[in-house]
Amino acid sequence: MKKNNYLILFLVVLISFTVQAQEINSPYSRFGLGYLDGENVNAGLVGMGGIAIGISDPTMINPANPASYAVFDSTSFIFEIGVHGNITKLKTDLQSENSSYFALTYLMFGFPVTKWWKSSLGMLPYSQIGYNVKIDIPVEGFSNVVNLIEGDGGLNQFFWGNAFKIGDNLRVGVDAMYLFGQGSRSSKVYFPDSLYIFGTKSTKYTRGGDFIFDYGLQYDIHLNDTRKLTIGAIYSNNWNLKAKREYLANTFTGGYDDVVETLQDTIAYIPEEKGIITIPQRFGAGFSLEEKGRWLVGADFEWQNWENFSSFGTSDSLDNAWRVAVGGQYSPKHTSISSLAKRMYYRLGFKYANSYLSIYDTPINEYGISFGLTIPLKKSRTAIDIGFEYGKRGTTDNNLIQENFLNFSVGFSIHENWFHKRKYQ
Repeated sequence: MKKNNYLILFLVVLISFTVQAQEINSPYSRFGLGYLDGENVNAGLVGMGGIAIGISDPTMINPANPASYAVFDSTSFIFEIGVHGNITKLKTDLQSENSSYFALTYLMFGFPVTKWWKSSLGMLPYSQIGYNVKIDIPVEGFSNVVNLIEGDGGLNQFFWGNAFKIGDNLRVGVDAMYLFGQGSRSSKVYFPDSLYIFGTKSTKYTRGGDFIFDYGLQYDIHLNDTRKLTIGAIYSNNWNLKAKREYLANTFTGGYDDVVETLQDTIAYIPEEKGIITIPQRFGAGFSLEEKGRWLVGADFEWQNWENFSSFGTSDSLDNAWRVAVGGQYSPKHTSISSLAKRMYYRLGFKYANSYLSIYDTPINEYGISFGLTIPLKKSRTAIDIGFEYGKRGTTDNNLIQENFLNFSVGFSIHENWFHKRKYQ
């Protein structure tokens, strides 16, 4: 099976380098830190609505609760890589537009340090900025004045997590995460009907990098030999992210109807200045009820205090956000001699999120239904996870934009026995 594992690893790494990653297209990513990815990005968790806080699976790396690393097998090394795709239809009462992207989502490793201390490290997205909105502005004396607002970039995270087993049932863990990245937001106003009026463009560039920490715990209650209830909790306090920003404004000609944009003059420039981006505290709780090797059901609740968010001393009028998710999985007959269809895990889930945005007194909320499956390789703990999610974000009320999206995730989980002691030589 090692040859199969190495072949899968080679193919996945090849895909990750050959895929042309594209950015998201969401007008709502203009605000705050943009669209928040969260830490329950594992393709197996996506298929269960994103439940993760009470999940402890020795075959899965679950950075949403660092305490879960403690259940890793003491003789195994785990490698996971995932890709994510999205198809979105943006619509208003008058028009609609389609967009899509495909990108590498996560790269994670899990391994034992001792029997009671396990560790994990990897790369995940934290937030994404990507939008391109054209607004026609009625101005007396002009038949057409256009305002184009654009943004791109985001934050990524490199994490190193450690979990410790305390007794037979209690686990605690901590993720040390280094957030880094940059984003740009620009606004352009031009006059397509006039050759004598310069357009204006203003752009703000922001980049940051610093450490934040997440904490987690899990506790098992064994109901019988095969059934257990796992209760989990997570917490992260306020963190001040060191950042720098620049501002540039200039005039230009062209830039519309295939006319090349030509810069004319710089009208404002604020050189690089240092500041702080405050990422607010959050906490969450969840549980899972499991029949070993057969089924699992669970639920999560998470809350974050985005009213305390600020960037360079300025708040963004954000609301506190919360998320609830329920889901589960089922395997008909998980034995080594069962057919593939009976050894697979089938997943279903639902989530509802009250986002940190409220525009024109209208909450921008999100809900989705998800399903997925795990395809195990025979005589191996290596598996392929597939997850799908269909949902909606926002509304067409008050001239706003509704996003109908289909997300799909594919994850490859490779397990190797690296820590066996040889009995014979």
